[in-house]
Amino acid sequence: MKKVTLLLLTLFAVCVLQACHGHSDNADTDDDTTTDVVDTANNATIIVGKDDAKFVTTIAQACLAEIKIGTMAKQKGKDKRIKNFGAMMVKDLTKGKGRLIALAKAKKITLPDSISMEAQQSIADLDKKDGKDFDAAYLDKTREDYKRALDLFTTTSKTAYDPQIKAFATHNILTIQRHLDLIDAIDGSMK
Repeated sequence: MKKVTLLLLTLFAVCVLQACHGHSDNADTDDDTTTDVVDTANNATIIVGKDDAKFVTTIAQACLAEIKIGTMAKQKGKDKRIKNFGAMMVKDLTKGKGRLIALAKAKKITLPDSISMEAQQSIADLDKKDGKDFDAAYLDKTREDYKRALDLFTTTSKTAYDPQIKAFATHNILTIQRHLDLIDAIDGSMK
């Protein structure tokens, strides 16, 4: 049933997209907004917007970095709340990453398998800290990352072309907000 629904949604999207392109007075053959992927199993073309695909790959890379940072918090955190929060982050992000992998597979989006150089440098800087300095830096880094994530998920929940990617973004907004609230609560209780 899910395959039939997905196929119908895909066919509808293709028809709408072709209708829109057919009525354009200045049709541009170098359209940079979508990527066509042929689904040979269902003999259909899946159209994934480049912004939608970028969202998925960006989130996958962020998950890898946050799992690494959460693992560091479990190991290096001085305060028990930091250790527990790090463990929770690893668990939640690993589960979320699994759902993201399934979504990417369905959309034929190739996910990165390594952390970006920028994130690696940030992680290395965090790893140099110990004790209370680590705890404070971890909370600051995680808060900053989650604020950016909240903005990205909120925007994507409103602007994504693909309904499954839009639903993924919408579904995770509340979890991200809860994590931000928990970061603030932990930070407030440590001062």
